[in-house]
Amino acid sequence: MSHHAQNPVSVPDHPGIDRGAPTRRPGPRAAALAAMILCVAFAGSAGSGASAEPSLDRLMRQLLHPDAAVREPALRDIVRRREGAAVPGLIDILQFDLFLDSSVANALDQLTGQTFGHDWRAWVEWLAEREDVRPHPDYAGFKGALLERIDPAFAEFIHAGVKSRARLEEIQWGGVRKDGIPALTNPRHVPARAATYLTPDELVLGLVVRGEARAYPLRIMDWHEMANDVVGGVPISLAY
Repeated sequence: MSHHAQNPVSVPDHPGIDRGAPTRRPGPRAAALAAMILCVAFAGSAGSGASAEPSLDRLMRQLLHPDAAVREPALRDIVRRREGAAVPGLIDILQFDLFLDSSVANALDQLTGQTFGHDWRAWVEWLAEREDVRPHPDYAGFKGALLERIDPAFAEFIHAGVKSRARLEEIQWGGVRKDGIPALTNPRHVPARAATYLTPDELVLGLVVRGEARAYPLRIMDWHEMANDVVGGVPISLAY
């Protein structure tokens, strides 16, 4: 007895199958049609995969990558696709010169038609006057990630989903880390006549609260930029 006879092959017990009818092989026309359908389906699948491009959010994050082999192709794609929403983020990058060449400045020139080059302040002033130039959807997360490279604490203030009444693209790094400029907090005061270090024409920030007068000389505020005090029993904050 043969091996096949000892191990018969089972078939599905389905009412739609006529187990008594012989199996028909597809004709040459049917086989050719099936092959054509498979080729078209494969080509469509491959084409859709090849045409899928990374989102602008992803390209902007790639601009922050430490490897130039990741940054540079992302910048070329942004310019090729004429991504105007990338302009605010590119201006931020220009401040820190992450690319160490003219590629970001050139990209800004191509995307906007402006010719400010490496003049970061000129770009910031131009953007402040252009309400029509809006950043990409993940701009808050992008900017937080950029500033986090300076100080991780900056991520507390700007991050994905942060609510702000000001335009985030107008918020710029001031040159120091968090608390890098200590506030003038509850300073010791002296009567005006005892402040002999001041000249008669020096400028001060003055206020009166509930009959109590205080003066904060600008020569001191230049160093601190912020004063926290209690005047007339009321907590106050001054920004300069």
